[in-house]
Amino acid sequence: MMSYLPPDLVEEILSRVPATSLIRLRSTCKLWNTLFKHPKFAEKQFRKAPKESFVLMLKEYRVCPMNVNLNVSPPHIEFKGALALSNYPSNSEEVYIHEVFHCDGLLLCRTMDYRLVVWNPCLGETRWIQTEKKYSRLALGYEKNKSGHIYKILKCRDNIPYGQVDEFEIYDFSSDSWRVLDVVALDCFILSSIGVSLKGNTYWRALDKVNYYQFLVNFDFTAERFTRLCLPPFQNVPERFERMCLPLVVGRMALSVVGEKQLSVLSQSDSTSKIDIWITNEIDNDIKGVLQWSKSFTVDIPFGGYNYLFFLSFLNDEEKKVALCCDRSCQIGKNKVYIIGEGDENYTEIVYAESTNKLWWHPFIFSYVPSLVQIQQGRCKRE
Repeated sequence: MMSYLPPDLVEEILSRVPATSLIRLRSTCKLWNTLFKHPKFAEKQFRKAPKESFVLMLKEYRVCPMNVNLNVSPPHIEFKGALALSNYPSNSEEVYIHEVFHCDGLLLCRTMDYRLVVWNPCLGETRWIQTEKKYSRLALGYEKNKSGHIYKILKCRDNIPYGQVDEFEIYDFSSDSWRVLDVVALDCFILSSIGVSLKGNTYWRALDKVNYYQFLVNFDFTAERFTRLCLPPFQNVPERFERMCLPLVVGRMALSVVGEKQLSVLSQSDSTSKIDIWITNEIDNDIKGVLQWSKSFTVDIPFGGYNYLFFLSFLNDEEKKVALCCDRSCQIGKNKVYIIGEGDENYTEIVYAESTNKLWWHPFIFSYVPSLVQIQQGRCKRE
């Protein structure tokens, strides 16, 4: 029956179908397959179709899907097999992933040997990107213009170990090349090893290197500039702490995205067993340096003081007032995820790695929305 409808109406109908369902339709119709590959249709579909949000976790150098059921007591988590990412250019050897960054259904991955690959697991596409094999903070985002989204990668060269950023480069997918970004050096330390993406822009936690107050730093991929944004009223870092102590003092906070519309922050107390979950107002494309924060909920859990866990990443279910948290434990056999929320029945600990020798691997949990966004093909180069 769809073949008798006007093409514009067919496109409108298909743009409201989730990406995972459209993928199964590619082989049924050549015209539809061509339509699905068009960048403007991919953007339209991502904007209009119901959001299929999956929970993924960087677990022992692999990206693994998770089934999370919050409707049972206690909540249930099931880990699935890792998504396959093959090595460049084409062989059966799997890649060890050290860091992963999500934007619009695309994953920017840094491998253990410091190579970069952009990966769309939904389409099974990859693009390897040439870069220096040096540590830097990375982010994937897009410039918004009349022709659609132009995807870019931001590379911030770190002054290890404090996270002070001295150099910036931008990779443009259309030109398949890096260029130096001419911006004023950030007068701060970036505290988050991995940022979060919201509406094509990237956010990190940061610390003013003069007055030691914490804030968010936002990078706008369209304007190619940084902006400072406020955080909720946390206890700031006292000036008496030396720089070598900073990782211990400021590590008890995590940043997340809620529903592709809002930011959320998890803050652990230094002196009590309380964890606060905060959330912003809905963020538009021009936030003008102002965020409005409100407390979502507070949890009192049975660990605190200096015998604490580092929650480096979390997901906030604002409707249920429940958060799924991932710790950074270096003790073999003690790797867990936590479900915390209002009420004692919402506290759950689940071991996700019984035993591992990969002590330098840090887990990361994030929400993934499949998309039809194609990785613009340029020259694929070895690192």
